[in-house]
Amino acid sequence: MNRIIQSLLVLIFTLSNLSLAKAQKPQPERFIQAVQAFADVALKDGRDTYGPKHTPLFIDGLNFESRKPVRWKSKDGHDWVLSDLGNQQVFFRTLVGLSALTGDQKYKQAAVDATRYAFTNLIENGLLAWGGHMAYNASDDVTFYAEDKGKVHELKDHFPFYELMWEIDARTTKTLIENIWNDHILNWSNLDFNRHGAPKKMGLLWKNEYKNAPVFFYGKGLTFINAGSDLIYAAAMLSKLSGDPEPLVWAKRLAYRYVETRDPKTGIGGYQFSQMTNAWCDDAGKIVGDRAQFFYGDDFKGHQVVEGTLFPCYGNTPQVRPRICQMLLGETLGANGKEFIQWSREDLTAWGKSAYRAKDNTFIPMLTDGTSMEGYVVKKDGYFGPKGRILTAGKASAIDFWTYALGYRLTGDPFLGEMTRSIMAANTFEKSANPEALFGYLELYRKTQDRAYLKSAERVGDNILAAGRYHKGWVKFDREEPLALLHLAAALQDRQEVVPTYNGGSGFFAAAYANQGHKYDDLLYR
Repeated sequence: MNRIIQSLLVLIFTLSNLSLAKAQKPQPERFIQAVQAFADVALKDGRDTYGPKHTPLFIDGLNFESRKPVRWKSKDGHDWVLSDLGNQQVFFRTLVGLSALTGDQKYKQAAVDATRYAFTNLIENGLLAWGGHMAYNASDDVTFYAEDKGKVHELKDHFPFYELMWEIDARTTKTLIENIWNDHILNWSNLDFNRHGAPKKMGLLWKNEYKNAPVFFYGKGLTFINAGSDLIYAAAMLSKLSGDPEPLVWAKRLAYRYVETRDPKTGIGGYQFSQMTNAWCDDAGKIVGDRAQFFYGDDFKGHQVVEGTLFPCYGNTPQVRPRICQMLLGETLGANGKEFIQWSREDLTAWGKSAYRAKDNTFIPMLTDGTSMEGYVVKKDGYFGPKGRILTAGKASAIDFWTYALGYRLTGDPFLGEMTRSIMAANTFEKSANPEALFGYLELYRKTQDRAYLKSAERVGDNILAAGRYHKGWVKFDREEPLALLHLAAALQDRQEVVPTYNGGSGFFAAAYANQGHKYDDLLYR
């Protein structure tokens, strides 16, 4: 009898342990299923069915309750359904990752079909109608150009899914990237470029001569790093995909232009490496020149005050997306990309040592020589105005946590690890529904293999599911959350390599909107 009772106790204990093990075992399916539900809505109701011609293209987003599409309003009040392929590159990564995790190829095929159609129908003079100021009007089946910008091509932190494009049509992808460089670079000898590109006759391209003129020269373009990073990424990816080393040479030359702007006292570099004589300074557009000199030069005499010596130049925290992209680009390129990782490591170190204030987890606004601008009251209206605006320190947030965690994973640099921990300690990322916090925890998990970080990422993932922002109300398909959830599910399954990398890309469309002036498309999703 005792043996029977003992056997029953052993059986109960075994079953209890099995149940407990099952309960504790990671459950990635809930994340995959949530993304699948999101994608199914996009495939069913997010395709271009609005004009006389129905196409495989996607619209940019819709209302998940009413299924109404997002609509843009032209200056004359005419509204139309917005479809911008540049606003869908993160979404396409999500679709490809979803197919990889589920085995259902319809998701990837939808991204392939949309891209192939765009290659055939939306390329004019070598450039795609996509990005910051060009899009497809799905209501009227025509290309739309921003009425306040003209027929210009612009990519800023878009970082397109070139791997998928190459898989679909290598020749067209190669030609597209070559045209992007040809049409944006204004002077190959010093790499002056403009964020706005216009079609022109193909020049010598990678056979041009480079003379490496000193930085902060007066040029004809605005060499913003968020636009430069897209050029760098495009050329470097062309080298990887084609095997041609020449584009990578130019990608590294352009990346190094920003390294050359660094101040020797702090190591902090600039948002741009040139100046522009006809950049508008005041609201009326009557005063032109270097806008930093116009706004701040009189009050910081004895210092070099140009747009390339403001930190941060825009916003109140560093521009991290270009560094995220370049670090991951360096990882993708392997030995050929080690400089991209090293230059980013140096940037992150300089910011942390010269501008980060740990006691309140902030980055201090300053000139790149270390001169603080915190508390400065802007004295003029115009580009860096309005008059009375106060420059304040900016809180390090989830995207900064991700940036430093990524840098720490790739380099093992103890200081980058210290910065990661400092930013993490000052925030409650585990309680957030921020996908960039999720990516940060995944980087720490990959670095340390400490499953506590994976558990933290899982908590953020559950918060994202609970918040439901990516599938309620007006939703842009090109969101980070679905791709972040797929990366989390893949990590829980030890299949991280099957989901396309998220490189920090953040598409946007901006143009004159109705009678409200120049607006960004985020107004459509509020």
